[in-house]
Amino acid sequence: MQRLAVFIRESQTWSQAHRGTDLLRRVADALRQHLDIDAGMFVYRRRFVPNHFGQLDTRVRVYHAWGLCASLEHLDSLLPQSPWYLGSSSFFCSQAWAPLSTLPSPWQHLFEQSDISYVGAWPLLDAYSRTICAMVLGSRSSRPADDEELLSLCASQISLVAELLVERRKAEDVSRRDPLTGIFNRRGLLHFLPTVQQDAARRGATLVVGVLDVNAFKQINDQYGHARGDDVLLDVAQTLSSAIGESGIAARFGGDEFVFVWCVQGKTAEEVRQETIRQFMDKS
Repeated sequence: MQRLAVFIRESQTWSQAHRGTDLLRRVADALRQHLDIDAGMFVYRRRFVPNHFGQLDTRVRVYHAWGLCASLEHLDSLLPQSPWYLGSSSFFCSQAWAPLSTLPSPWQHLFEQSDISYVGAWPLLDAYSRTICAMVLGSRSSRPADDEELLSLCASQISLVAELLVERRKAEDVSRRDPLTGIFNRRGLLHFLPTVQQDAARRGATLVVGVLDVNAFKQINDQYGHARGDDVLLDVAQTLSSAIGESGIAARFGGDEFVFVWCVQGKTAEEVRQETIRQFMDKS
């Protein structure tokens, strides 16, 4: 079990990964260097943290393949014929080495081209024991009798670290959002601002930054109560987010103050200001 001990020591650095894809890269390096795995890839669905538009990337793709004579794009194209990803959120992992004859023709041919003779898949699990990733491995020769158990233990270790990373990413996402309105707070705006700037540069668009607050907000709270004041803030956040859509981001900076960054084409800052005002004209 010396190889497993080395592998686990290596895994102590995995918690430094900031993203799931970074973790998979570190795991791929360890499998290659410490367990002598000739080829491999991860069939994985990113699933837990939305982007700055609030969207989840739910595509299943191949990550960090090594030892295979194919690009990631080609591997992705073969996933509908994969014996490991069954569609929806369903994965199949035999946790055992098998000869290539058990694979569908396209995958069999691909592994043959890569001089691989045996293939197996091991599951990475979440906290509810649901398979979130198929760790597909290839070997040029037969493996020792205890190898399958060793790789199962490795998969359990990877699953533990991956779930800790997921929970950390979720906590980071919560820390960037205003708990009342659900839109970004100051921290979230500053975190995603470079991404919005890159989007604007790629599209050849202009960024307009705006600040708005609610007139006589203290009077609303005093006269109608704080629950009504919260309703007003929620409505402002929803109206602003709906107006911007996928062309920027909005944030609550505190109290009744909101900031937005709007990526526009063919509009001046004054036109954006007037358009923003129109969104609130029928509010009472």
